[in-house]
Amino acid sequence: MAKATLNAKRILLVHAHPDDESLFTGHLIAERLAAGAEVLVLTLTRGERGRVKLDEIKSLEGRLESMGHFRSNELLNALKEYGPGVKHKFAGTRAYLDSGMRVNLFGRAAKPRDLDEMSLTAAGSQVIADDILAELKSFKPDAVVTYNAKGGYGHPDHVVAHRATASALRQYARARRGRAPQFWVIAEPGERAEVSVGNAETAKIKRAALEAHASQVSISGEGYSLVEGKETRFDAPERFRRTNPNPLVMLSPLVTIFWAIPLGVLMGLAGTLMHQVRAQNSEHTPIGLIVALISVGALALALRLLRSSRGALYLTSITFGITVFTLAQRQAGGEVLIPSNDVGTIWAYGSIILCAVIILFPQIRPAIWRKSASGHQ
Repeated sequence: MAKATLNAKRILLVHAHPDDESLFTGHLIAERLAAGAEVLVLTLTRGERGRVKLDEIKSLEGRLESMGHFRSNELLNALKEYGPGVKHKFAGTRAYLDSGMRVNLFGRAAKPRDLDEMSLTAAGSQVIADDILAELKSFKPDAVVTYNAKGGYGHPDHVVAHRATASALRQYARARRGRAPQFWVIAEPGERAEVSVGNAETAKIKRAALEAHASQVSISGEGYSLVEGKETRFDAPERFRRTNPNPLVMLSPLVTIFWAIPLGVLMGLAGTLMHQVRAQNSEHTPIGLIVALISVGALALALRLLRSSRGALYLTSITFGITVFTLAQRQAGGEVLIPSNDVGTIWAYGSIILCAVIILFPQIRPAIWRKSASGHQ
């Protein structure tokens, strides 16, 4: 078997945050540019939740927009160190936010408990895959490089970047009848690698690029560090392994379908059967309608908050609307489950409007409510 080589003339690098391009692929960028290749760095977020190393800019932490601008400028300065041959884009028009991360009880990287619904991991891999697919069609690379399936050290944004890239490559291959770029992942220490990239010359360039990311990377002597006590030499080679996009990444969105559609049908049926019930002591109090609307609103709100995304809510609400519309028609036996009286009209239209409002509300962040309730300033 011929030895694998990473010598693409058009190479796309998919990274989650500013500084990842230089931390994990700085040698590769410098080496490919020196070989006359075209390099496109696609960054998915602007690193809004980075933890800064410099005391003088500590005030940026927590100010997402300001931090994003600062780290974006660092990224542009870092790319200048590689020379004019490297191109750069941020993904999509949504402007995904850095998800941040926490360390769980097992010492592993995990999603934050209070996940912002505009963050990268909340968007879902297929949404991000669409943005990556657009760049594949536009740039037409020979090779694509991103993190491994575990997201390197496990950052949730790195994991979703791998899944989205793999999904985009599978879609791209189908459209081109199996012809797709090579897919390479960054090999972590201890993992099998087929290619190592890096020498004294590329180390100089990588150092200069990492120095531009001073808010996130500490430079000392011949190495750099992200966390105290764990230093990596600039001349340490970057290792890569060629792989194939896992077909299972395309199935992950289907899991939502299996529960979101039945949930929408159940919401529609339960509310329709309940909405005409009135209080026993009053013929004028539509207790059933009130309970039905509160139930629909609470469930829709819970879906949006707990899923930290509108995706499942879209599917459930659409199914719910279709169910209510169907039940509003005269049934085969002649009965009308949603009569055209005031209560029936409020249920049919009000429930759907309620779901639409919860979907369209710009941003719902439970963490803010909890802080407000506790007197947090």
